[in-house]
Amino acid sequence: QRSMKLSYIIREGIIGIKRSRMPFMNSVFSVTIALLVVGLGVLAVDNSLQFIGEFQADYDLEIFLENEATSFEKHELAAIIKDYPGIIRMDYLSKEDAAALYNAEFGEDVLSLLDDNPLPSSFRVTFEEDHRTAEYILAFIQNMNELDGVDEVIFKKDLFNRMQGIMQLVYTIATITLFLIILATVFLTANNLRLMILARYEFIETVRLLGASDFMVKAPFFLEGGILGFFGASLSVLLIVAAEYAIKYYVHIDLPVKLLDHPEVILGLILFGVSLSSLGVLKAVRKMLRFVT
Repeated sequence: QRSMKLSYIIREGIIGIKRSRMPFMNSVFSVTIALLVVGLGVLAVDNSLQFIGEFQADYDLEIFLENEATSFEKHELAAIIKDYPGIIRMDYLSKEDAAALYNAEFGEDVLSLLDDNPLPSSFRVTFEEDHRTAEYILAFIQNMNELDGVDEVIFKKDLFNRMQGIMQLVYTIATITLFLIILATVFLTANNLRLMILARYEFIETVRLLGASDFMVKAPFFLEGGILGFFGASLSVLLIVAAEYAIKYYVHIDLPVKLLDHPEVILGLILFGVSLSSLGVLKAVRKMLRFVT
C-alpha cells in the first residue's frame, strides 16, 4: 500500500506539472530570479571584502633587526615568530632583499649611492583573520621588542584600524541587505506559488470530493514544489557562473571569489530553493483546503 501511495504521489506530481505548464514555468522563473539575486548578493559581499582586504599590505607589520644581530639571534627570532599563536605567514628579508626592493621601488641602486648597505634585514608577519586585531598585534609587538636582535617594529595602526573598520562596515551592511533580500524573496516566491496553486483549484476540489486525505492531496504538490525549486536553483547557479565568465572574458576582471570554487554555496542555493518552493506550495495548498469542503 505504501508503494502504491508513493507511485501515486510521483505520478500525480509529474502529471500536475504537465497540467499547469505555464504557472509552473512562471514559478520556476520566479525562483530563478530570486535565487539569482541572493547568489549574486553573497558573491558580491565576498568579493568586496576580498578587494578591500587587498588594499591592506601583504603583511600586517615588519620587524626590523639590528645590524649587529647574529645568525643565532635571527634563527631564534624566526622560531619564536613561527610558533607564535595567530601567525599565518612569516617572510624573512635579508639586507640584500631589502636593497633589491629599494631598487625596484625607487629605481636607484642603494649600493651605488653608499659604500655600505644601510638597509636592515627584517621579518614580515601576517596574522590569521581571528587574531587580526589591533590589541592582539600590539601585545605581539610588546613581546617582540623585549627580544634580543630586534631594532624596531613598524605597525601602521591607524591605517590598519581604518581598513578593519571599513571591512566591518561593509560586512554589516551586506548582512542586513542580504537578510532583506532573502525576506523579500520568500514573500515574492510564496505569492507566485499561491497563484500556481489557484490555477489548480478545480483539481484540488475534485480529489477532495473523491475522498482523498489531506496528505494525498498535499504530497503531489509538495513534490512539484521540490522539482520547481531544484530547476529554479539550478538555473540561477548556471546564470551566476555565466555572469562570472562574462566578467572575466569581456570586462577582463578575474574575481577572487567564484561560485564554482565554493560548492557549499551551490548546495546551499539548491537546498534553499527546494525548501522555499516545497514549503511555499505546501502552505498554499493548506490554505486552499480550508475553502474546499
